[in-house]
Amino acid sequence: MVKSIKRNFLYNILLNISKVIFPLITAPYVSRVLEPDGVGLFNFANTYAGWFALFAALGIPYYGIREVAKIKDDIGEQVKFVSEIISISAIATFVCSILMFLTLFFIPQLNENYITFLVSGIILYMTPFKIDWFFQGKEEFGYITFRSLIIKTLSVILLFLLVREKSDLLIYVALNALAVVLNEIWNFVKLYKSGIHPYFTLSGNRHIKPLIALFSSAIAIHVYMYIDTVMLGFMTNYEEVGYYNCATHISKAILPIVTSLSAVAIPRISVFNETHSWEEINNLMNKSFSIVGYLSFPIAFGVIVVSPVFVPLFFGELFKETILPLQILITTIVIIGFNNIAGMQILIGLGHDRQYFYSVLTGTFINLILNSILIPCLGAIGAAIASVLSELIVLFVMLYFVYSKTYIRISIHKELLIDAFIACFFVGVAFGISKICVGWGYVFVTLFLCSSFYVLIQFFLRNSSEQLLINMVLKIYSSIRCDFFKH
Repeated sequence: MVKSIKRNFLYNILLNISKVIFPLITAPYVSRVLEPDGVGLFNFANTYAGWFALFAALGIPYYGIREVAKIKDDIGEQVKFVSEIISISAIATFVCSILMFLTLFFIPQLNENYITFLVSGIILYMTPFKIDWFFQGKEEFGYITFRSLIIKTLSVILLFLLVREKSDLLIYVALNALAVVLNEIWNFVKLYKSGIHPYFTLSGNRHIKPLIALFSSAIAIHVYMYIDTVMLGFMTNYEEVGYYNCATHISKAILPIVTSLSAVAIPRISVFNETHSWEEINNLMNKSFSIVGYLSFPIAFGVIVVSPVFVPLFFGELFKETILPLQILITTIVIIGFNNIAGMQILIGLGHDRQYFYSVLTGTFINLILNSILIPCLGAIGAAIASVLSELIVLFVMLYFVYSKTYIRISIHKELLIDAFIACFFVGVAFGISKICVGWGYVFVTLFLCSSFYVLIQFFLRNSSEQLLINMVLKIYSSIRCDFFKH
C-alpha cells in the first residue's frame, strides 16, 4: 500500500513536472509572437470559457475521485456511477453552453472577438467527457502521465509549426482546444477497453446533494483563483491581463510540483477514513505538509531573486511589467501547497465538504473586495496582492476547521520554519552572483547554487522530507520504468 502511494506520487510528480517544462518551452515563443495584448486576449477568453465549464462540471472531479476509490473493485457499480455522473454533466453542459452563447452575442466587448471565445469554449463543450477523475480514483496515475506527455508533445510541435505571427492567435486558441479533445477521446477509448460502457440515464439524483456541496466550493475556488483575470479584462485592458497572466503562468506552472501529492492522497485517505485508520491519516498528512514545505519555500525564494533578470529574457522586453506581479504571486505556491493539504486532502478526503466550502467562500469574498479596491489603481500588481492575501485567509480558516473537526494534528512546525529560514539566504547568494554574472548566466548559476546550497544544508540537517524523497526515487525507479512502458 505504501509502495503504491509512493509510485503514484512519483507518477504525479512526473506529470506535473511536464506541466512546468512544456510552458517553459512555449511561453517565450508565444509571448514574442502574440505580444502582451494577444496573450491577454487568449487568457481572458480561456478564463471566461472556464467559468462556464466550471458550472458544467458541478464539482464532479473531486467527488468522482472519492467515490470511484470506494468502488474500484466493482465493475458493475463503476458502470452505473460513471453513467450517472456523465449524464448529469451532459445536461449541465448543454445549459451552460446556451448561456455562454447568449453572453457572446449580447455583451459588446465579448462580441468583438466572439470567434475566439467560441473556439475557447471547446473546453466547455467537452466537459462531460472529462473523466480523469475516474482514473485518479482507480489510482491509474501511470496511464494519466503517459497520455498527457504524448498529447503535450504533439501540441508543442503543432504550435511551432502553425503559430508564426500575431494574426495566428485563433490557431493558437484552437490548438489548446485540440489538446483537450484528444485527451478526452483517449480517455474514452481506455474506458471502453476496461469494460466501462457509459449510457445516458436520469437516475443519478442521489449524487445531486453531495455534488451541490462540492460545486459550491468549486465556484468559490474559481472565483478567487480566476476572477482577477476577468476583472482585469473588464476594468483595465488586455495588456494588463497579459502582464498578470504571464506572472500566473509561471507560478501556476511551478505550483503542481508542490501539490502533486493531493490527487494521489485523496483516494487513499478516503479508504483510511472508511476503516477509521486515524493514525495512518495523521502520519500521511504530516508527511504531506513536510514535503510541501521542503519543496515550496526554496522554489518561491528562487523565483523571487531571479525574476528581475528572468522575466525580460524569458517573455521579452515588452513584459517588464510582469516582474513585480510575479514576485508577489510566487509566494502563493507555499500557501496553496498547504491549502491543498488542509482542504483537498483532509477536509474533502474526510468528507468535511461543508467546512471546505466555508473556507473557500471566505477567501472569495475577501478576494472580490480586494480586487475591487486594488485593480483600478494598481492593475496587475493589485490583482497579485489580492490573490496572496485571500489565499492566506483561506489557509487560516481551513486550519481552524482541521483542528476543530478532525483528529489531524500538525507536528512539524519546526521543520517548516527551518525550510523557510534556509531559503531566505538565497537573497544573499543571488546578490553575490549578480556581481559576476549577467543574463541567462546569472539565472542558471543563481538557481543552481541556491538549490545546491539548500539541498546540502537540509542533507546535513537530516531533513525527513529530503530523505523520504531520495528513498522513494531509489526504491521505485525500476518499477516505474516497467509500468510506464507497459502503457
